[in-house]
Amino acid sequence: KDAEEAAKNAPPPGPRAQTFYMYRAQSAASYPLENINTADLAGAFWYLHNEVIVATPRKYKIDRIKRFKVTVKNTWEFWNAHKRQFSAFVAYDAGGCTTPVCKDIYHQYGFV
Repeated sequence: KDAEEAAKNAPPPGPRAQTFYMYRAQSAASYPLENINTADLAGAFWYLHNEVIVATPRKYKIDRIKRFKVTVKNTWEFWNAHKRQFSAFVAYDAGGCTTPVCKDIYHQYGFV
């Protein structure tokens, strides 16, 4: 009976909006949100520890960590093929995807 109740209260299958925090280590400079690198908190601290504080002066004059609340949702095309809420990781540099399969992924599933 508990399983029946859980099934009744479960969200419908399909892509769901996922809201979480992402972080960015940066200087006092301002950047447009469209083309910035962000990470989870562990990734931001790894970057600080391994690439920023190892030199004086600090790389790119980084002196703060900014927090962003983001919401993402996969496309139905991706959900129908993989039944997952998140797509694979792809690397971006200078505002563009640098992973060789990006064009194939985006052509098939949209911007996931």
